[in-house]
Amino acid sequence: MTTSRTGTASHKRFRRDVLRAGQQAGITHCPLCNVMLDYDEGRKPNSAEPDHIVPHALGGYDHVDNGRVICRRCNQRRGDKMDAAPTGRITNLIAW
Repeated sequence: MTTSRTGTASHKRFRRDVLRAGQQAGITHCPLCNVMLDYDEGRKPNSAEPDHIVPHALGGYDHVDNGRVICRRCNQRRGDKMDAAPTGRITNLIAW
């Protein structure tokens, strides 16, 4: 039986570290849609979620350097796509 990648220790550590870093950096709003983030309650559209800048499916890794905090709605909408700036660079909207 296969287990979910999000249930692994590596992903749980990634989640914890990215959310902690986001709170410590004072990230209060989603950088994509500007909704106020809720760090306390999960599974709501505005819940803070860790997002892989380079998606795991495209070779991204579970490390805080490859993460940012966005709202649940944007995270689900984004899926396994990469954001590209008009210059073609990957956007990392949070300077850690």
